[in-house]
Amino acid sequence: MSLKKSKSNNPLFGKDHSEESKELMRQKALGRKHSEETKLLMSTKRGIITEVYEKSGTGFKLIGSFTSARQAGKYLGISASTINKYLISGEIFKNKYKFKSQFVQESK
Repeated sequence: MSLKKSKSNNPLFGKDHSEESKELMRQKALGRKHSEETKLLMSTKRGIITEVYEKSGTGFKLIGSFTSARQAGKYLGISASTINKYLISGEIFKNKYKFKSQFVQESK
């Protein structure tokens, strides 16, 4: 089906959207909000599992495994970008928390 609608067979081939149409599409997209359930589903499908470890007497103890850095940030009350920064650097956050990540393996 996609081959039948490719290149010159596509009804929009060689045409541009008008500025009015572009603005309507932009406004429609701005009003689109995902529910928390949908956001969770999206991050479980394509996200990176973020594990949070807390410093204890003998080392680090796992305190939570989250479907995204955003969820881990909500749990700790910090931003996802802070978690990502410490994931990349491998440093310990506030001499208390350590972060590790792993890619989600989607099964089909």
